[in-house]
Amino acid sequence: MLKKTRITYNWKTDTIYTLFWSFVFVTFFVWALQLIDLIRIPVNEFLFGIYGFVLPVISFFIGLRPVLSLFTVPDTLFINEKGQLITSDSEIIKIEDIQTLEINQVGAGSGHLVYYELTLNKAPNVLKKKKRNSLILTEPYSIKYIFQTRTDLISQITELGVEVNKIKNKPYNTRYFFGIRDKFK
Repeated sequence: MLKKTRITYNWKTDTIYTLFWSFVFVTFFVWALQLIDLIRIPVNEFLFGIYGFVLPVISFFIGLRPVLSLFTVPDTLFINEKGQLITSDSEIIKIEDIQTLEINQVGAGSGHLVYYELTLNKAPNVLKKKKRNSLILTEPYSIKYIFQTRTDLISQITELGVEVNKIKNKPYNTRYFFGIRDKFK
């Protein structure tokens, strides 16, 4: 079996990753505040409040940000050792089957969401279960890039051999500023 590397968002993995690093960062922050004696609140109540309620709720919504912004679960793609695109069902996507890769934006500011709509000549089996004809992709989520826009997926797709003229940037519309996206193909 070939080793495969995930190149797009996966809601389970990325949400757990966000939750884990949120616990690490908040724990470090609380310890640092204790060391400099800025917290006058009893530590047990403070930690219980953060760990028991606030942190899980916040990190859950941060990890699910692409799902909440798009109102759909983005598809997951992998690249295997042979340099082939693979869906979550282990179906190979041929580079010549890629019709267009459309770059879309939702939201505004430094942390806006960039998502990609990958239209194919032949729809993979993953799309037969869904009500759309294209794959919806976002960058893998990492809490260290929470306020940055990443476009690593474009460079990975072009390295696989997708022609640059198939990559299209959708013009920005005012309604995208308010988080309203276009319908998927």
